[in-house]
Amino acid sequence: MAGRPKIIVAGILDTKGNEIQFIADRIRAMGGYTTILELSVGKEVGWADISLSEVLKRKGQHTDEIFMMERAKAADLVVEGAVDLISELSERGEIGGMIACGGSLGTSMATRIMQTLPIGVPKLMLSTMASGNVRPYVGTRDICMLYPIAEAGLNAITRKIFNNAAAAIVGMASALPIPPTEEKPLIGCMMFGATTPAVIRASRYFEEKGYEVLINHAVGSGGRSMEELITEGYIVGMLDITTHEVVAQLLGGVFIAGPDRLSAAGRKGIPQVVSTGGLDMIVFGPRDTVPKKFEEEELRGIAGRVIHMHNPAVSCVSLTPDEACIVGQHVAEKLNSAEGPTVICIPLRGWGAYDIAGPILSLGWAGPGPGPFWVGDPEKPEWSLRARRFFEGLRGKLKLKKSNLEVLIVDRHINEPEFADLMAKLLDDMLSGTWKKGSQRNRPDTVRLRQLSWWKKNNHEDLS
Repeated sequence: MAGRPKIIVAGILDTKGNEIQFIADRIRAMGGYTTILELSVGKEVGWADISLSEVLKRKGQHTDEIFMMERAKAADLVVEGAVDLISELSERGEIGGMIACGGSLGTSMATRIMQTLPIGVPKLMLSTMASGNVRPYVGTRDICMLYPIAEAGLNAITRKIFNNAAAAIVGMASALPIPPTEEKPLIGCMMFGATTPAVIRASRYFEEKGYEVLINHAVGSGGRSMEELITEGYIVGMLDITTHEVVAQLLGGVFIAGPDRLSAAGRKGIPQVVSTGGLDMIVFGPRDTVPKKFEEEELRGIAGRVIHMHNPAVSCVSLTPDEACIVGQHVAEKLNSAEGPTVICIPLRGWGAYDIAGPILSLGWAGPGPGPFWVGDPEKPEWSLRARRFFEGLRGKLKLKKSNLEVLIVDRHINEPEFADLMAKLLDDMLSGTWKKGSQRNRPDTVRLRQLSWWKKNNHEDLS
């Protein structure tokens, strides 16, 4: 069997047995070695390489017991047993890839197993659920999903698709090894289209310094993936330029990363530099998915509320200054628990391409006029009122006296090169062990707290 990729072929065999056998046959014809894993919940077929009985033995269960259970509970037990088995095979290097075929239940079961396999092990799910919301199945792992057109049956259509799927998994599992390269420390970074200039410039800074940069899209799954990678020890420093996902958690929208967003770096104690990219908006799908209350608030002229179409599939609703204050409080509570060096940089002149006082193409807005999300501060119109209110919320909760925690208020737009350079320099100093709180406060674009009227009105203590 040397050189033949070892492929797990999984499914609910009492209902998808013919399809699974066909896929396994095609994999073998293309040079793969197959192990058929049974995930049945209604009847044991008796011909699988890894039988249902063997799977259930891992959980101290028997087939006659689960066949009497409600299907969802039975499925959970089968998945738990299969995960144990697959983990052992993976640790012994006996899995080169995994493919499965199923409807809604089979897809849920197989992808939960796939999610436990290491990143880089090929995973392919043939599923009628692939033409819909695949987030519950893909999660934060590298799972490929293929829509098979039909729910069941072997025919002129499905045989072609199953054959392609077999070729795909064999091809992925037979890929040539990546040539050895120097292992470089990995920086994590979060990005939106509206913060691209800042992210690209800061990432290049670190690449020139000998790091690699993992840039995740702040669309919910990206944030969850990043938090997991930090927890698993892949990331040495976090450049969290785009923190939009905390807005989705608090105020709604589709890009929800869950309550742990902005937590792992602090828990792990790795250096982190955080900013406000994407905190100017709530994101939904097409225009007809935007909640009516936001449309009504825009019509009523609520301060800061605008709906802007990023593209036909993505609607962006701007935050009001009061909502920015709420987000600031939440961010403070997250950062307070940080064990490692942590700086939050707040740009006063806007937080993304749509949050800007006037057209500057290099910063993402061609005009005419100010960006649709811009709300100038009545006291200083070139500064954002949203930034002011965010800071007021942050200030009320943040433990400013902690030696490892600092706030920098910067007279820049988030996409200005100087702001990206500042964030990169801060993180670089942290990684080299030379960072000290206050080391960047004498920059001409860094605003001291005592200079702000909003600080003076409510504080007698100068912590800057």
